[in-house]
Amino acid sequence: MYAHGKLLLTGEYFVLDGALALAVPTRLGQRLQAKAAAAIPADELHWRSLTRAGEVWFSGRWLLQAGEPVLHSSSDDPTAQRLQELLRSIEQQKPGALAQHLFGRQVDVQLEFPRDWGLGSSSTLVSLLAQQTQTDPYRLLADSFGGSGYDIACATAAGPIFYQRTPEELPVVSPANWLPPFHEQLFFAYQGHKQNSREGIRYYRELGGVQAGLLDEVSDLTRAFFAAQTLAEASKVAAAHEDFISTILQMERVQTERFADFPGVVKSLGAWGGDFALVFSPWPAAKTRAYFNEKGCPAVLNFSELV
Repeated sequence: MYAHGKLLLTGEYFVLDGALALAVPTRLGQRLQAKAAAAIPADELHWRSLTRAGEVWFSGRWLLQAGEPVLHSSSDDPTAQRLQELLRSIEQQKPGALAQHLFGRQVDVQLEFPRDWGLGSSSTLVSLLAQQTQTDPYRLLADSFGGSGYDIACATAAGPIFYQRTPEELPVVSPANWLPPFHEQLFFAYQGHKQNSREGIRYYRELGGVQAGLLDEVSDLTRAFFAAQTLAEASKVAAAHEDFISTILQMERVQTERFADFPGVVKSLGAWGGDFALVFSPWPAAKTRAYFNEKGCPAVLNFSELV
């Protein structure tokens, strides 16, 4: 089983309330392998989560008692509790799925990107479990981590997508044929720390209700960003998007805070305050990387390295 990571290019926060967003699946993701073993009883699940280097960063063992997954032991309680929520949601959604698809097995999941990059260690896990157990990933997400679900759509997408939540149960997801002519001037700068998406969502919700007119503005910015054919056009839309979100959230733009002397545009991706930023650079790649490295960004990837 395989699930792609994700990057939300436009519509952050407002995608939760129905704004149109543009998102891309990343080249890097997470894999799941479930193997039956004679040494593992049918009512036990042995779990390991591995880094991209193959090192175990979490392990756990569950027992299946009357259809209920019961945690026996783990190396990290918070991680185990989150996985427990997912296992329970699977069984509630599809009774018998745990025994049929997970228990009696050694299950290994392995990331292809560093855990602190914020590319979707949680969403890829949800997608992988849904694939393995043939359950609804959006419901699993709602029962565990929460969020808009765009990352779940990216996990199995073949390319960029438009994503929009609806009052109905399932979102509207459509392919977005997006490979701009200026993509070689786009870079992803990792800001050096992971942003907690749940905290970002909580902050947004505390601001109160969102007017429909604001959602329309964000959707229009998404369409304008998608349609941009030059670096100058895209940079202008990205800056307008940043200004809009900054005003609503009452937060400073990342470019103002950290990269004020950069001649291009820097746009936050996803929850503001961490993870990756999208860079629209008028400079050559080497100069762009050197600048952001000096500003404390440990990783600066060009567009084709990540998308």
